[in-house]
Amino acid sequence: MNAVPVHPSLQFSALQIAWLQELGIDKPWIPGDVPRNQPVAVSPAKVQRPASTVPHLAGRPPVGHRPPSPAAPLAPTKKGALAVPALTGSEVRTADIAAMTTDLAGLTAAIAACQACGLCQERHQVVVGQGVERPTVMVIGEAPGEQEDRQGQPFVGRSGRLLDNMLSAIGSGRDRNVYVANAIKCRPPGNRNPRPDELAACLPFLQRQIELVRPDSILALGRFAAQALLSTEGTLLSLRGQSHFITSGGRQIPVVVSYHPAYLLRRPMEKAAAWQDLQAVRNL
Repeated sequence: MNAVPVHPSLQFSALQIAWLQELGIDKPWIPGDVPRNQPVAVSPAKVQRPASTVPHLAGRPPVGHRPPSPAAPLAPTKKGALAVPALTGSEVRTADIAAMTTDLAGLTAAIAACQACGLCQERHQVVVGQGVERPTVMVIGEAPGEQEDRQGQPFVGRSGRLLDNMLSAIGSGRDRNVYVANAIKCRPPGNRNPRPDELAACLPFLQRQIELVRPDSILALGRFAAQALLSTEGTLLSLRGQSHFITSGGRQIPVVVSYHPAYLLRRPMEKAAAWQDLQAVRNL
């Protein structure tokens, strides 16, 4: 780089040179009548440019620095898959992400990218749902178990077979007029009960899922599924046999509360009560 020509009467200290360089000025303004044959020799050792030596520029970003552009709005791809960054509860609310999905493929992609709670750290797969869209009944369980976590499908194994038998008894099935899902989309470690913060983080995904599936009725299986869906702390016994409705997509959807199939496997004497609940679903 050529030395800066300057008139002998114009003197620039090292600090002034540093200020000018901070402002993006490599050469001082020179009047037209100033001879251009006398360079200014500036010792690099005397020019210090840390912010502390430039009082009036302290705290300002370096010249040429541009703040990062805000993230572009998320948008579904042509196939419905959503390009979603890794999410955390402190950065992006799941409600905002869920509202941006336009179909089940986009919702699945959003759930797979979600890191709003700690369940994402130990899951093998997210378990979103299975069945037909616009079903007669949408079955909502509590949370994936070990087999669901490995296969990525809800209600598999012994409890899944029992559920299929129960649905078949009222002329229904997930391959004909049923859609099955869970309130929580990731398996809690050791199949423990889902915590309130986990249910709250996943609830917007469940609500959006109901909007997209558009069921005629809902069968909520288990205490945690019923409490999350109905926004209540009532016990399963107090919620069974009652008329419940939720509003989804501008529609009123009736909800029937019953026992989870896994509970019925442990307490088969409750199958008679569960049969009553299934008849209520069929009547709807």
